[in-house]
Amino acid sequence: MWSDHDDLYPRLMRVLRVVLVAAAVAAFGVGCGTEAKKDGASPPIAWHACAEKQWGAAVQCADIEVPLDWDKPDGDKITVGINRLPASDSARRIGAVVFEPGGPGGAGSTMVAAESMFSGVFPAEVRARFDLIGFDPRGVGTSKPAVRCDPELANRRPDAFVADQAGYDALVAANKAFGASCQKLTGPLLDHLDSVAVARDLEVVRQRLDAGPLNYIGLSYGTEIGFEYARLFPANSRALVLDGALVHSLPPSAMHVYETAAFENSIRRFAEWCRATADCALGGDDAAAVVRDLAASARRAPLPAPECAASKACAPEVRPAELLHNIQGSLLFKAPIGKLAPGWADLATALDRARKGDASELSPRTMTETRAAGLAAACTEFRADFAGYPGFKAQQLLTAALAPNTLGGNETFGYLAQCEGWPAAFSNPPHTATVRPTITPLIIGATNDPSTAYGWAQLMATQMPNAVLLTREGDGHTSFLIPGQTSRAIVDYLIDGTVPAAGTVLPD
Repeated sequence: MWSDHDDLYPRLMRVLRVVLVAAAVAAFGVGCGTEAKKDGASPPIAWHACAEKQWGAAVQCADIEVPLDWDKPDGDKITVGINRLPASDSARRIGAVVFEPGGPGGAGSTMVAAESMFSGVFPAEVRARFDLIGFDPRGVGTSKPAVRCDPELANRRPDAFVADQAGYDALVAANKAFGASCQKLTGPLLDHLDSVAVARDLEVVRQRLDAGPLNYIGLSYGTEIGFEYARLFPANSRALVLDGALVHSLPPSAMHVYETAAFENSIRRFAEWCRATADCALGGDDAAAVVRDLAASARRAPLPAPECAASKACAPEVRPAELLHNIQGSLLFKAPIGKLAPGWADLATALDRARKGDASELSPRTMTETRAAGLAAACTEFRADFAGYPGFKAQQLLTAALAPNTLGGNETFGYLAQCEGWPAAFSNPPHTATVRPTITPLIIGATNDPSTAYGWAQLMATQMPNAVLLTREGDGHTSFLIPGQTSRAIVDYLIDGTVPAAGTVLPD
């Protein structure tokens, strides 16, 4: 992910890759959480023009002060950045809805800015009836201070597919050095980036907005933030949309197995789509075999990315873990979303170019000083639950056997590899919880999501016994931004509290 502001359009594409209730309106209540101030006690937000001039005059920005360490609420302070795009139909305005796009490392402010510039990113009725609030978790986007790290150390880190003990030792040493640079450049914030701290920050944002109950849309990692918010402040919400559920009760090795199966399944479905459509640049070739062959080639030697070598905006060579991670990201949306996110046809073109000698479209972007916020947050929560190279190798062998096309290379695998040796606090390890907010949360899972496995949505539903699980039978990551019946059901829930019947399954 990213947290800087120098190239908005590419970042919008990245976040989309990433790039995440009682049964009637009467059940949408407000109450006091364990840390909520009395309604009306918080000062109003001082909205101001945004520093990001390309966002346009309609978007307003604000900085919300929160404690650096929630265990020391009277200690040092940081700020959480938010922005606002007022409801387009003020006469029918319901309130404000806070949007968090996931990641970790995703900035809600960027998505709200995208709606201002391009329109149609958010469903029209949500845009009309709510002030859109882009929420940047601590250390991310417009929040201050930002997570900062040494980009040179980042760009020299070994690939996650290590071959032996020496390679593993080199990976861990590089992780320690890179993490130490983040500690030096970021300061104590690096130990306080987890989703529990972010959920507490979200409550301050709620209080400052209008002290009414929270309307929240969390995608992917944003669902974990929403889950923690409901645990800490069970009476303070009006609507909780948890789309593309990410649970925090499984050991990371088990999460890796789930995600491996989901990614491999999506590659097979992508191959079926390729065989059936004229839009696939791979022609009659087996797309899954193309992916498998490229991954095998990258393990022998990095794939060339000549456009990146010329521009220096991305890596001049693509290594196997990077290749697979970017292929996974390109599967997140089957059809393009406006001007922002490419679809499967674009992935087919990128794969065709890669097999012909130019993997530039599948190359990771060059790291800058402020692009490690997502990894830093992930390492507070998703570290390996096994020790040393033997355990790491066993995990690789298991997932490669489960997924011969994708070899177990995915986002969770990246965290398992890159968080080994990370020096900052492991502040929020996996834990179980049963959460019963006073409204009915809406959990959404897609059966063929390549990133957040459908099983995670089913598991989250057991951990929120009064939630309703809405299933989309189809492809792609999350559902709110994908036009269709599922997005419509989410909109109805946000507007008037309509909760789908338990067990509802909607078509793609």
